[in-house]
Amino acid sequence: MPTSDMVPYVMPGSAVLPPDRTGWSIDPGRAALVVLNIQNHFLHVLRESSAPVGELLAGVGLLTESARAAGIPVLYTLKTAEREPDGRETSFGHPRLPGSEDSRGVVDAIRPQVGDSVLVAKRFSAFAGTRLRRRLAELGRDQPVIVGVFARTQVLLTAADAWMQDMEPFVVADAVADRAHDDHRMAMDWIAATCGAVRTVRGVADVFGGPGPRHRGDGRPSTPLM
Repeated sequence: MPTSDMVPYVMPGSAVLPPDRTGWSIDPGRAALVVLNIQNHFLHVLRESSAPVGELLAGVGLLTESARAAGIPVLYTLKTAEREPDGRETSFGHPRLPGSEDSRGVVDAIRPQVGDSVLVAKRFSAFAGTRLRRRLAELGRDQPVIVGVFARTQVLLTAADAWMQDMEPFVVADAVADRAHDDHRMAMDWIAATCGAVRTVRGVADVFGGPGPRHRGDGRPSTPLM
């Protein structure tokens, strides 16, 4: 059950996105879809807070299918360790990941496929301590299109890190989530104001060119993706 300080929220549509300050456009020849931490335990944490997990999975699923159909690389980062070998903390009060394989696994509906890249991340930024930058360079891609969880930490810091490495990060507002609306909104506003472009699932899928709307993670039809 949701706790009293966690208010259910809905995904943002195009009408409420923060103003774009970049002037960037997604180029399918430069883009790569970066999927952050869509793991069973984190989705369970989001469901307990009444975050829109169904819409999150629908959006990420649509974009992974669209990207693969268009030949756009799909890269996953997964969280594993909670501490460094020397004992230093890596979660800083964020939801801890249990040791079971099922908890660490990616939800079945959007598991990595043959040809996708899978990286292990210990820090909030997907670039920290991983081969993500090198892999993007190998693929000739400098426009990471970022989806996943959590908006105010992994998503925000990955976007900021990409920008500081001379990339053009795009964040898909209705394909990321956090435990509260205010955290989600703050992340989108901060990214748009400082380091990246914020878009919607429908807008990105139209650029990728791919299949039509998916169903929610619980089997019900998804809400319209603006």
